[in-house]
Amino acid sequence: MKRLLYSSLIINLLLLGAITWAIQKLGGFGYVWHRVQHREWGVYYHRAQHFGKLPEEPGAIIFLGDSQIQSAEWHEVFRVNKPVLNRGISGDYTAGVLERLDEVLRHKPSKLFLLVGINDLFYGKEASEIESDYRKIVQRTRSESSATELFLLSVLPVNNKVRKLGIKNAEIQTLNNRIRQIARDFAVPYVDLYTPLTDADGNLASKFTDDGLHINGLGYVVVKNSLGSFISDNWQ
Repeated sequence: MKRLLYSSLIINLLLLGAITWAIQKLGGFGYVWHRVQHREWGVYYHRAQHFGKLPEEPGAIIFLGDSQIQSAEWHEVFRVNKPVLNRGISGDYTAGVLERLDEVLRHKPSKLFLLVGINDLFYGKEASEIESDYRKIVQRTRSESSATELFLLSVLPVNNKVRKLGIKNAEIQTLNNRIRQIARDFAVPYVDLYTPLTDADGNLASKFTDDGLHINGLGYVVVKNSLGSFISDNWQ
């Protein structure tokens, strides 16, 4: 009887360990709970799988990141004589971007604009872990697509007066400082989108957001103006 009890206990512990390991691989308990609450799990993997089935577009301009990237029609924002691909997925975070980087780099993009990190903060990830993933993304891009011009975009501000989000702009600024340092270390451009989107109090200006987190059409005009010179000498 005791042997059966011990065997059952060991099996349960192994099962618990396997579940814990799987959750950590997916981004931690905070990330999984967020997915369950927002029912985005299937949408995320649908979008990621869909990208992999699309044809290669050598030399494309690619925008990579989370919902702030997904929400823009980049091919219409920037009308240039080459493909402009949207590789944003709502809810994504640095480890997720790293995991799907193969699909992005297969295109050997001429330019790659990266905006990600806010969800890492929401999920309570340590700044050092976020920085580590960022560095891996940059290193892999450098080694696997050396001709690609990589641009690191600052994480955007939030406005807790519009809606309580549980994250402060001070945390975002700390992360942006780390991203800026990564850009210096690898000699790649860092583009400050944070500052032109803020109001006098240092929050995401209410005119640029409806929910305190995501930017609206006016916000994307600011982003367009900030990025235009990096896209092309003749952008519209």
